[in-house]
Amino acid sequence: MKSPISLPEKQQQKEPIKAKMNLKKEEKNHLFQQNEVNHDSLNEEMKWLESLIDMRCKELFLEDEAEVNHKIPEAPKLDGESPYSITVNSHHLSDIERVILALGVASAHYPSILKTFVQIEESSNAFAIEAGGEYNKANRSFKPTFQTALFLLSGKDLSLWSHYSAKLIIGSVLLKNDIVYNRSSTEFIHGKIELDSSYLNYFLSGQKPQLDHGSYFPGKLYQSDLKMNDIILESNIREQIKPIGHYIKALENGFFKNNEHSFKPGFIALFYGAPGTGKTMLAGILANTYGIDMYHVDLSQVVSKYIGETEKNLEVLFNRLQGKNCMLFFDEADALFGKRSDVKDAHDRYANQEVSYLLQRIEKFDGLTVLASNFENNMDDAFKRRIDVSINVIRPTEDTRKSLWEHYLPKNITFENDDLLTHLSKEYSYTGANIRNIMKNIVMALYDRNETIITYSLISPYLMIENEKAFGKNQSRLSPFVRNSVEKN
Repeated sequence: MKSPISLPEKQQQKEPIKAKMNLKKEEKNHLFQQNEVNHDSLNEEMKWLESLIDMRCKELFLEDEAEVNHKIPEAPKLDGESPYSITVNSHHLSDIERVILALGVASAHYPSILKTFVQIEESSNAFAIEAGGEYNKANRSFKPTFQTALFLLSGKDLSLWSHYSAKLIIGSVLLKNDIVYNRSSTEFIHGKIELDSSYLNYFLSGQKPQLDHGSYFPGKLYQSDLKMNDIILESNIREQIKPIGHYIKALENGFFKNNEHSFKPGFIALFYGAPGTGKTMLAGILANTYGIDMYHVDLSQVVSKYIGETEKNLEVLFNRLQGKNCMLFFDEADALFGKRSDVKDAHDRYANQEVSYLLQRIEKFDGLTVLASNFENNMDDAFKRRIDVSINVIRPTEDTRKSLWEHYLPKNITFENDDLLTHLSKEYSYTGANIRNIMKNIVMALYDRNETIITYSLISPYLMIENEKAFGKNQSRLSPFVRNSVEKN
């Protein structure tokens, strides 16, 4: 097996390089004065990284192998409550993970720690073979790669190199949790170590990253200010969503951690109904009511035309949220969980494989998944059998529509008479979203006119606008009175 380490041949390079490695103390010390929140733990970690860099780089120029110290300096014990300490301890980071994280921090915020690499790079082209990394001659900077981490941990010891390489191949906790990235399209060890910006901010300011951090995570935090008591729902829907609340409470209370039952820890709910009936809003309100975060899946970042990429994107999603008490929300879920088709070509076969993968993966997910679809029958039959609760989010009834019109009516605004409210509630099968849009527009118009009374003639244009959005340009759903009023205006 060929050694990954190739020493410089010219002995005359040794002394100048050693001299350059002795950085002035003033240059080093100023690096650790920028961090008020996390000063101590980062200070210790950067000093440890610096000692490791110095040790390994000096070893490159030792002629006697017996002088090489294969034992790396012991990593500092981080017991504090600083963000960096919490990250290291909560993820149980190994030596290889600690070195990768420290290199990521140094590359992003303490580049002077890596000056030794720059100095040796400028003095010996052969050094790039040992330490990896990317040297930028224009700005005299060095960006560490995963090979750099292996070099610092292994030195000249090939058995250690193999040991730590195997650990990286098995899987890095930092990579799985998107704390650091490797965007290399070629060999893994040549990828640059890139620290996620939200984690750098966390280490420096104490602002904890949300679970949706990172540009490659295909889900975004959805926040609602409303709770169940703030909204108007059909009584049967309010009753049907109760099992979701029971599940969230059971999960919080450790119900699924004991072995007294054989129930799977996950829970799948399907909300189906016409567009605009409030499926997404209902999911967000449920999450806010029970104090959990809701992550809205962005299908544009999930579904890929390339074979196998959709599964990879979903794996990132499920891995990040596994074990977290939160809601995973799929809008237009039939795009992912739709019925499998007859296999006519390779595309059909792979599409069916994606659905099969999803069925298996979502069953392993130990959290709450809510799916939204316009039609229940669009869902794959095998998947429907796995759904714990299926709720038809219907258009509001006449009584509910009347309550919605009143709900969105400000205290200082009134309808011209009771007949108008009755007429609107009876004649228009609007959703809550439709009614909200109309009321928002009419109230702003009244404010502009310095008036407080909603009349037939004033509301008619806004009914027409919403009708076109909801039903198309066919105005048959408009009552004759309103239609005539619109035409006159």
